Amino acid sequence: MVILSYVIAFFVRFSGVPPENNMEPFLASLPLISLSFLAYSDIFGLLNFSRKTRRQIIASIFKLVFMQALTTTSITFFLRGFSFPRSVLIGSAAIQAALLSCWNGVMLAVRSRLAKVSDAMIIGNANDSAAVANILSHMTKTEKINIKYVFEPGEKKKYNGIIKKSLVDAVFVCAGLSEDLKMEILLHCMNYRKEVFLIPEVFEIALVNADVIHLDETPVIHLDTYSLSFEQRLFKRLFDLAATLAALPLLLPFFAVIAAGVKLSSKGRVFYSQDRVTSGGRIYKIYKFRTMYEGAESLTGPVLASEGDERVTPYGGILRRYHLDELPQLINVLKGEMSLVGPRSERPYFAERFSRDINGYDIRNNVKAGLTGYAQIFGNYGTEAELKLKYDILYINNYSLLLDIKLIFQTIDTIIKGGRKRQGG
Repeated sequence: MVILSYVIAFFVRFSGVPPENNMEPFLASLPLISLSFLAYSDIFGLLNFSRKTRRQIIASIFKLVFMQALTTTSITFFLRGFSFPRSVLIGSAAIQAALLSCWNGVMLAVRSRLAKVSDAMIIGNANDSAAVANILSHMTKTEKINIKYVFEPGEKKKYNGIIKKSLVDAVFVCAGLSEDLKMEILLHCMNYRKEVFLIPEVFEIALVNADVIHLDETPVIHLDTYSLSFEQRLFKRLFDLAATLAALPLLLPFFAVIAAGVKLSSKGRVFYSQDRVTSGGRIYKIYKFRTMYEGAESLTGPVLASEGDERVTPYGGILRRYHLDELPQLINVLKGEMSLVGPRSERPYFAERFSRDINGYDIRNNVKAGLTGYAQIFGNYGTEAELKLKYDILYINNYSLLLDIKLIFQTIDTIIKGGRKRQGG
C-alpha cells in the first residue's frame, strides 16, 4: 500500500505514465523506502493490534506518514538523480494516510471481533488487589477483561482449584507476595496454560532483558551495569544536541508568548530555577517557567506538588497541564545537565529521603535526568516514588535511540491530547 501510494501520486502528477527518468530511480530507491516503512511500523506500534484503540492506531499512522515523508525526501536527496516533485511527496503522504487507516481499521475490527472476553483472577493482599482491580475496571471495555475472582494469598486451595478447572483465562499476581508463593502460582498457571500478569518488584524489573549465559553446564543470568556505555552516552548526547538545536528556532515564538503570559498573570519572575539531581548524584539548577505564586514555599518548605495545589497560579495550571512550563529545560539539555529522555529530575531533599526508604533508588542516577521519559508519560500526581523507580529502571534496561524517539513522540501525543495529571516536583 505504501509503494502503491507513490505510484498513484506519480500517475496523478504526470496525468498518466510518468517519465522514465523519474520511475527508474524511484524503483531503485524502493528497497530503502520499504525498509524505513517497516522500521517506523515497528517504532509506532503498527505491527501489533493487541490492546490498541482506533484513536491510538490513527495517531500512530499519522506519525508514521510524517516520518516516512521526511525519510523519503532524505533518501532521494542522497541518492541524487531522482526527481521527486513536491506534489508527489505530499500526494503520496495523503494516500498513505488514507490507505493505512482503512487497512488498520479493518484489521483492528477483525481482531476485536475474533477476540473473546478473558475471565481474570487477581491474587494479592487487599490493598494491592483493589488497586489492580481499579486499573482493570477502566480497561474492561477496550481490553475485554472480566474480573471474575479476587483472592487473598492465603486462599491457595480456592484459586489453585479454579485455575485447574480452567474457570479463568488470565491471572494477575500482585506485588508484595513472597517469592516462593509467586513461583508456585506461576508454575501452576504455566502447567494449565494460563496467561499471567505479574506486578513486579523493583528487582524483578531489573531482570527484564537479562542475558542468559552458560558457565560450563550451569545457566547463569547476567545483569549488566544498568548504565549506558561510552558509545551510548556519546550518541545520546549527539542526538540531544541535534534535536534541541533543530527544535529551538521553532519554539522561540512560544517562549515569548508564554513568558509574557507568566509576567502578566501574576507578580514575580518569569523563570524559576531550582536544585535538582542528575547522573552521578550531581546537583544542578533546573530552569522552568514560573507556575506558582512568588515565594509559595517560603512557609511550607519543600513539598511535592499535588493535583489542585493552591500554590499554583491559574495560568501556571494551564502551563503544567500541557507541560509548557518545562520548555526552558532545553537549556539544561544544551548544557549537558539533562537529556531529552531519562528519569524525571528530583529535588535533593526528596532524592535523599527516597534513597533511604527505597532499595535501589539510586540506580536511576546512573543516567542523566530527562525532560521526558516513561515515568513522565505514564505517571500521575499520585504515582508513588517506588513505581516511578520501576519505570526508570525499565527505561535504563531497554535504552536505545529508537526508544528515545518513540518516547518523544508519545510525549507530543500526550501534550496534544491535553496532558496527564503530572507528577509532583
